[in-house]
Amino acid sequence: MIRAALYTVVALLLSVCCPGQMAIVNSQDSLFKAPLNGDKIRDHYDYVENTSSVNRNPGIKNEITLAIFHSNNVYPFTVLNSKEQFKEGAYFIKTYGKNKKYTLSNGFLGTGIVPLFDSSAIVVTAYGITPQNKADFQFRVLFNKTNVLVPWQPVRFFSPAYMYGHFSSEGMQYEEMAYLGRFNAPVGNDIIIEVRSLSNPEQLSAVSAFWAKRSPEVIATFTSGTMKSFFELYKYQWKYDFQQPRSTYYGDIKTRPPDSLLHLKNRFTSFNQDLFFYLKDKVRSEKLVEYNLVLNQKDSSGWMANRFDPNIIWLQQLKPGAYRLLLRYAFQRQIVGVYTFTILPAWYQTLWFKILTGIAAMIAFAFLIILYLNRLQRKKLKAAALQKQQVATELKSIRSQFNPHFVFNALSSIQGLITKHDTAGAHQYLSEFSSLMRESLKGSDKEMISIAHETAIMQKYLNLEQLRFGFAYHINVDAAIDSNAVEVPALLLQPLVENAVKHGISGMQEKGALQINFKKDGDSLVATIADNGEGFDPQKATDGFGLRLTKERITLLNQTLHQQQIRLIFNSRKGGTTVTIYFKNGLL
Repeated sequence: MIRAALYTVVALLLSVCCPGQMAIVNSQDSLFKAPLNGDKIRDHYDYVENTSSVNRNPGIKNEITLAIFHSNNVYPFTVLNSKEQFKEGAYFIKTYGKNKKYTLSNGFLGTGIVPLFDSSAIVVTAYGITPQNKADFQFRVLFNKTNVLVPWQPVRFFSPAYMYGHFSSEGMQYEEMAYLGRFNAPVGNDIIIEVRSLSNPEQLSAVSAFWAKRSPEVIATFTSGTMKSFFELYKYQWKYDFQQPRSTYYGDIKTRPPDSLLHLKNRFTSFNQDLFFYLKDKVRSEKLVEYNLVLNQKDSSGWMANRFDPNIIWLQQLKPGAYRLLLRYAFQRQIVGVYTFTILPAWYQTLWFKILTGIAAMIAFAFLIILYLNRLQRKKLKAAALQKQQVATELKSIRSQFNPHFVFNALSSIQGLITKHDTAGAHQYLSEFSSLMRESLKGSDKEMISIAHETAIMQKYLNLEQLRFGFAYHINVDAAIDSNAVEVPALLLQPLVENAVKHGISGMQEKGALQINFKKDGDSLVATIADNGEGFDPQKATDGFGLRLTKERITLLNQTLHQQQIRLIFNSRKGGTTVTIYFKNGLL
């Protein structure tokens, strides 16, 4: 009782709030006004009566023949004229079939019971009600079988007769038909229109329409190998178009039963890339059918209208994979049907073949890369060897220039002693100088020498210069550094030490002081040469010959020692100059 009351309330609310969607009985459709234009009506509606054609002959008094004008987008029978059962039809026949007028015929569930597959409205008319006897009749509309959508009320509108051959009990042909209204319901619902005689309420005529949930259904699949059956099925459709036994031009052509022509498959070989999907319902236009093809659950073609035939979807050049063909009508997009099928890959399209091909391709590609890298590496090694040879030649040339520079400075010191008539000092200097030359010549053919060897040469040189200028010096090597194992470029510090003596402390005599330190900084080696001279302005000073050669040599060394880079830093101020040589990773 509660559910029925709720339905009644909903129906009344819909009839009040949404009359355009449910029922229009207070006005008349312009197509059904005089003069009646049958061609325009047929453009929008198909026509069906609730009794068979034999009842168009003169009948009993007060006999009413109801007619429904319904959408012709999708016909209420299948493409092969097979009949379909709906629960709504069973209810209607059971309730209104006492007079035996409602039987299965012409593809319908029963005369007067119309399934609708879109959301369009129906128009209901009645023969037997005329402007002269309209006061003897009333009609009402029920929503979902029992809920009153439009209560009992008289007929108010009339239209010229749409079909001839309807007669009254007196044998007079009706020239007008009653217009009951335009009705609609949401998908999944139904309405029933009842007409009764006020003089004989038991004499009831009724017609029903229900808006069924519907989506296109695939009933057969065809490939290039089954085209003979495809064309034979197509001829069968044309031979028995719409209704049996009426036939068309192909009426004299023999065809096999349709059941033997329907091939419904969902697995196809790789050679079947073009498929035809035969649909169940007879539709007016191919554009009313929409489909979306989904490959392997991810690649979607998107919804598109069918472009081939109202009952056939033709898919071309399909790739191997698992497909889901989603189907819907353009006028009922909320209901979607699904047909799944698979196209098997060819042997050369299988996963194992692709894996083997991929592995072979990767091996070939890797081999080509190795050949290319090997060739490129040989070129680089050759170029590096040439560059190294060139740098070594330049280093040798620069290093060969250190010796004359050093000898020149030493001879200048001897000359200074002789000028001072210090014969004993000159003799001692020559002795120390010869020892220094032997030490320097030992390392002249080597690019790298140990710190111990470098400091030994440095100490002999400073001893010589100390005889001349009387300054003090100190050489300190960090205890964490193995001076015999750690190597530095031969005589790299020597020109810097000479500059510190000559330009820093030579004029200070006994007040001059020179400090040389080798320290560890992580994996790097830091050498500093500090004097207490007057200093110089790095922006105004010009490099001497020895300093210029040292900088050129460091540049060339950095081209060959990629991980052990050398950096030269000057810090000159009033009261002294500090030269720092930073050997990056020099202890590795």
